Amino acid sequence: MVKCFHLIVILGFTSFFTLQAQTAKDYVASGTIKDKTKNYKAAELEYSKAIALDPKCTQAYINRAMDYQCLKNYSASISDYTSAIKLTPTNDELYYNRALVEQKIEDYKAALKDYSKAISLNSKHAKYFGGRGEVKYITADYNGSIDDYDKAIAISASTATFFYDKAKSEFKLQLFNEAINDYTKALDLDSRFVLAYIGRAETKEKKKNLIGALEDCNSAIALNINEPYFYLLRGNIRRQMQDNYNALKDYSQAIELDPNYIMAYNFRAAVKDRMGDSPGAIQDLNRAHELKNKR
Repeated sequence: MVKCFHLIVILGFTSFFTLQAQTAKDYVASGTIKDKTKNYKAAELEYSKAIALDPKCTQAYINRAMDYQCLKNYSASISDYTSAIKLTPTNDELYYNRALVEQKIEDYKAALKDYSKAISLNSKHAKYFGGRGEVKYITADYNGSIDDYDKAIAISASTATFFYDKAKSEFKLQLFNEAINDYTKALDLDSRFVLAYIGRAETKEKKKNLIGALEDCNSAIALNINEPYFYLLRGNIRRQMQDNYNALKDYSQAIELDPNYIMAYNFRAAVKDRMGDSPGAIQDLNRAHELKNKR
């Protein structure tokens, strides 16, 4: 009877020890392993266990916030970043990460505030200025956007996207020479930057440098043959150059890639009319009208 009692005590102690063996750090480590295989749901459950054991486990909140972001549960992600910030209020990276999620849900006011907070804590990260510059561009603060991209470039002058994004704001302000210069810098850093070719083509078109615009469109299409807008833009440029035949081909290619491309039908109709194909023009206009009514 005594032996049985000891056995029960030993078994009970072993069970208690097993329950206590898993610490918050253990669950965080387990979640990290699951994150590496992109099993975000399973990882999120591990971090939740860590938080249940230790409500002050900052890393668990951070990792779970990232998982929620991957799972597109943005409100939960923001909530976890907020919890982590309360525990470590001087961690600049957390404000930046929360800003990314806020930007994702189009809460630009909150995102702008968090990017600015991150910058006030650490002004040495180019991506903080880049993030704030993007929000300012979205909210039509083009001068502010240019200022932030200038600061980002001062920190990281080898990042092609900073020059590209700055050029987009310059284009909006009709600073076409400056925009062309920055698109060119982006391409100097990355010669396969497709959108930089398109941005420069659009800017050259505005300056009536149609030959240069055509060359940039050709470069973009050589890198990506499946984007309808690239053919639409090249068609517009060729139409202005009175190259109706090739403009028609480009609009047709845009429509082949996207049969619901209303603008392509409208522009092709204009070219067909110019070439004397009135029935074809009417057919394209009717198709554009049908598509518009379906929206």
